[in-house]
Amino acid sequence: MLLENYLSGHDCMDVRENEGGYNYFGFTCSEGTWRILREKLDGTEYRLAIGNKEYTSAFTNRATLTYKLSNELPRL
Repeated sequence: MLLENYLSGHDCMDVRENEGGYNYFGFTCSEGTWRILREKLDGTEYRLAIGNKEYTSAFTNRATLTYKLSNELPRL
């Protein structure tokens, strides 16, 4: 499944660029779920972390989250 499908319905809330070789994009939706997209600076790698609560804490700790490929994420 495409990463874009996991971002559908979520709004971009935060962006942090060039942190430890990555760009981070934080997304939330009104139901409380969140997604954090990690992009390798050279554009060769995209991974996603997902959660159901505590977005602010998750985004603060973004570097230590577990990021997965789209085929490793739970089915929508």
